[in-house]
Amino acid sequence: MWRGHLPPRCNEGGNSGMGPPASVPPGTSKCIKFFPLQGSETQDLRTYTISAGLAFKLECSETQNVSWSRVPDQRLESISGINIQGDALWFLPADLSHSGSYSCLTRNGNETWKTIFDVSVENKTCPRLNRKKELMSTKDITCLLPHIFEIDPQAQVTWRNNCHPLNVTNSKVLPINRSKDMIGLYTCFVSFTFGGQNYSAAQTTEIYSRSKDYVVTKPEIIYPKEETQKVTLGESYILNCKALVGKNDGGETLIYWYNGLKNLELDYNISIVKEGERDYMLSTLYIPEVTEEHLYNNFTCVVSHPAGSDFGNVLLIPVSQNERYYWIGVGLVVLLILLCAVAFLFRVDLVLAYRAVCSSSAISSDGKSYDAYVSYLHGDQHGSTSAVTFALDILPAVLEDLYDYNLFISGRDGLPGEAVHEVIADTISRCRRLIIILTSQSCLSPLTNTTKSLLPDKLPVSDHDVQMKATNTSSDQIWATYAPQVGLYEALVKQGLKVILVQVEDSVEEALLPESLRYIIRTKGILRWRQDASLQGNRIFWKHMRYQMPPAKRQKNPELTVL
Repeated sequence: MWRGHLPPRCNEGGNSGMGPPASVPPGTSKCIKFFPLQGSETQDLRTYTISAGLAFKLECSETQNVSWSRVPDQRLESISGINIQGDALWFLPADLSHSGSYSCLTRNGNETWKTIFDVSVENKTCPRLNRKKELMSTKDITCLLPHIFEIDPQAQVTWRNNCHPLNVTNSKVLPINRSKDMIGLYTCFVSFTFGGQNYSAAQTTEIYSRSKDYVVTKPEIIYPKEETQKVTLGESYILNCKALVGKNDGGETLIYWYNGLKNLELDYNISIVKEGERDYMLSTLYIPEVTEEHLYNNFTCVVSHPAGSDFGNVLLIPVSQNERYYWIGVGLVVLLILLCAVAFLFRVDLVLAYRAVCSSSAISSDGKSYDAYVSYLHGDQHGSTSAVTFALDILPAVLEDLYDYNLFISGRDGLPGEAVHEVIADTISRCRRLIIILTSQSCLSPLTNTTKSLLPDKLPVSDHDVQMKATNTSSDQIWATYAPQVGLYEALVKQGLKVILVQVEDSVEEALLPESLRYIIRTKGILRWRQDASLQGNRIFWKHMRYQMPPAKRQKNPELTVL
């Protein structure tokens, strides 16, 4: 996590312009990666690859308030070949067993700076390169080991090309004649005395040549350009910046955020992503709490390279209260619509769940004796096996035995010898629902005599209509047809009874049904029972049947939740 106002830089040898300075050690170093930590602690990671048998120095800070350890938490005093001199950690010399991570902790007031050095020791004579120089722009190579020459000004220098000895001795500078033959790796070896012991240190530089069509282009900000963003005081906010890295940038491209306020600390992170053949740098600026200082000030994202630079500005302005209330209102409306949609889609489940939790006292005090009157065609002439089975076996097995409903089923209940029309009219008036079971017999052509005994389009007006009809129909037929007629009259005229239509055969044709039933199908729908399915297969049917029935008193067997 970058802190402050200056851009981070990766120099030769892996040193960063942010945090404590470091010397340029012999070996390979990658650019520092920063990680945000809790509180006021900041951590960075540095990676080095060195050769066994060479002296090597890690320097954390110029201050003396430094503590070293080997990760995870090993003291260094007991490790042979490793010495702590002031703020520096010396490998005298480096050994293969020294490979690992080393932690340097620096404290400065309330700030804590933790640096992790990831060291890899290889069994090679010449160390890997840690800097590069272009052939045509280089006159000479300097052996950059100033900390060695400070210890021993009489140190002896030798040079190697691709690890082969060169006839150059005791010179810190190796001249380059800019010919193609000079391309390669050059290593300077320095023999010095330290603490009465003789050691060697080394550094490798690569000389490379660019092709004739080699082009370096400047980076470009993708976003933001010139933007104004609305923020809310007291809330956190994130600013994002994306930049296209120029061609052949050589790892010298920098990206950072800048603001003119000196007392405003900026916390941001950086990452590099590859899209196709191009590289992009991303930087995210995090504002934990928007204050008055953040408003009406440009936050500038800068991408910089020796070939050129680019920038984009973001101006933060407060969101108006009216606009804020508008979006809050829009959000509430959208939330209400979503809740209504969910309630509509799951209305059946919600109603059944509510009934299971809350009992209704209104049902027990409405003066009704039965929860439903079940009407279907029965008798020797017009009986339907599927209708009889459903009405007398399946329906009571679920509604009566499982959910404790009280049903009046024509053909099963009632006292013999009573006037049919009087019994039906009185019984239906004491029922909360009318269940009409439809089969293929309900759709016979209206021109046949059989249809006359079924549901007519004209509802009965009085008992005299039924008595006149009884002269040509049997008692069972009147029982089967008068019941739905009286129920439909109660439902459609008096508006006091709800009708539930149940289809138990696939051959029921709606177009051949009486207009009164077609009206109920259009307005209330029809429940379809699947004869070839089990109770589990008719789960949706029973759910909607219970939904249209009044609330059940109790569920006798709570384990059968499938219904």
